[in-house]
Amino acid sequence: MHSAWLQMLKPAVVLGVLMVNVALPKFPVAAPEQGPQPAVALTKVETLTELYHLRDRLGGELSNYPTGMAVTRSGIGPPPAAVLDQLRAINYRLQQEETARQLQHRAEQAAAAAIALGNPATLPATELATAYTLWDKAVAALNQIPPNTFGKAQAAAQKQQYEQQRAIAAYHYDTARSAFLQPIVEQTGAPARVRLTVCSLQRECRRWQGHLPPASPASLIKVPVAIALMTKLQQSGVDPATPLWVSPSNWTEDAGSIWVRTEYPVEQIMADMLSASGNIATNQLIDYIGWQGIQQSLQSRGYRATRVTRKLVGESTYPANAGNTPNRITTDELTDMMVAIYNREFPGADRIEAALADQRDRNLGHAAVNSPIDWLGEKTGRNSKVLGTTTAVKVGSQRYIITATLDYSGNEAAMRSIVAGVSQHLLTYNGFEPEAARSEEVAIRTGTFLP
Repeated sequence: MHSAWLQMLKPAVVLGVLMVNVALPKFPVAAPEQGPQPAVALTKVETLTELYHLRDRLGGELSNYPTGMAVTRSGIGPPPAAVLDQLRAINYRLQQEETARQLQHRAEQAAAAAIALGNPATLPATELATAYTLWDKAVAALNQIPPNTFGKAQAAAQKQQYEQQRAIAAYHYDTARSAFLQPIVEQTGAPARVRLTVCSLQRECRRWQGHLPPASPASLIKVPVAIALMTKLQQSGVDPATPLWVSPSNWTEDAGSIWVRTEYPVEQIMADMLSASGNIATNQLIDYIGWQGIQQSLQSRGYRATRVTRKLVGESTYPANAGNTPNRITTDELTDMMVAIYNREFPGADRIEAALADQRDRNLGHAAVNSPIDWLGEKTGRNSKVLGTTTAVKVGSQRYIITATLDYSGNEAAMRSIVAGVSQHLLTYNGFEPEAARSEEVAIRTGTFLP
């Protein structure tokens, strides 16, 4: 099962190499000229072979005349300027095609070398690093292929495939370097029930079972609802200050400050959902966005594990159109959502960030973070199945997201110990002692943010 991706990818790479060898005749190509691309429009051709035929035909026309001269109706004179301009344009295009061929070959060589290493799920950390580097080189080579060359469409398809494989290698490489999390989660006495992901805003991540959904997302599911809301507002051109009626059908037991049968600005309802963990606010926003709208928004951002399929219920009262399938999330995807918020990667992210900074429940992440670490914001979640937090912190000049859940436990002290343990590791790593500073310099230079 682990090798299925490998077997599927090998024929694609081999086929790509064969296609390049067939499509690109081994004609001599002049060394690339310096300077800008010729401004003359090139005669339309559909294939590289046609381009070479056009070059040979025009070159043959000129080769029959004395050097630098051509026969015209008025006698012998300079070669037609249009023909010379076409030849210059063809020569430039052939240089671009040769560059594209070399870059494509370089990408396919790197991809083949990465595949030869084996399945990333079974590789040791050193070979995972090599695999990631090779896939990265393959993608970088494809990114350099000049536009409008004949192989651009094929390169775009290969790039998408290579990026997927690079992401797989990066995920396993990050996971292989997450051993420092083990003693942190073991001190809870229930490591199997812990899900933990920590990422820098550069998306350098470490994780403990971060790909496995907790028993319930509880109120942590409100973060993806907020992201889907901002996506809807941006796509619809709706001002966040637009009033929204809160239907009585969305009432349930609630700790928030939003009342039914009342209008509030959409952004105020969103802020209540996050900072006060309002259930009524959440249910109204789910109706406003729509089940399908939420899922389309999440899937468009690459979140495949997360689903919002059920409204929030208080002690016993179910809202209308409550949904049936339980909500689901992973600490991996929730952490990435928080990274996108604090990187402000989409319109309205700053409003979500402000609501997270106004979090009222401060017994988990906030209580676990002490100076010189700065707490930036948080969303907590708790019910009979799970206790969790996703917390943004700043350590020195770096910002991180720590997301942790503990199944079937209300042990706040255990949750604080997880956040505090990760924070202490980050603090040690980002210390300002000379030795630590040198380690940080090396880490930044090699792209490693969490040792």
